[in-house]
Amino acid sequence: MTEVTALFVKWMTHDLATPAATVLTASELLGANADAEINGLVHDGARRLVARLRLIRAAFAPGAGPMAATALQRLLREGIETTPIGWTRPADASGPDAALIAGSALLLNEMAKGAAFTVTPGGVAWDAPQPGGAALVRHFASLDPADGRSALAALVIDAGARAGRTVTATTTGIGWA
Repeated sequence: MTEVTALFVKWMTHDLATPAATVLTASELLGANADAEINGLVHDGARRLVARLRLIRAAFAPGAGPMAATALQRLLREGIETTPIGWTRPADASGPDAALIAGSALLLNEMAKGAAFTVTPGGVAWDAPQPGGAALVRHFASLDPADGRSALAALVIDAGARAGRTVTATTTGIGWA
């Protein structure tokens, strides 16, 4: 990913996060004065949007500093809240490694919504075989991304390069060395 792309992602996520945070704050201020069900929907939607934007920013416009394993786990679980996420990676992650993990998690979730996966020291893999596994390999092989998933795969490959890792896709997930 070019520096321009990273700057664009930072700008986009900031510009979208600010109005979402405003909606969230307004929802909290309305409190009992508004219809509780509608207020709850607004609050929940804004919270989910902000969590997803934070995850996208971590994946494609990361900071340079390290990220604690617990913070990265929380970021993934809040940004992909409907998917069970296992964790066997024992250590914190550098900024580039955190981006690689976040991007890989986003892509696996995109390929098989809701399918459980585990973050390990060497990659992110589904806990059980998924029908999207063969398509994942095809998206990684595409040299000219023609859709959102292959573009996302290209961004994950680029995140791997920034982390100094060789990234590969198999029918069970994304690995690196």
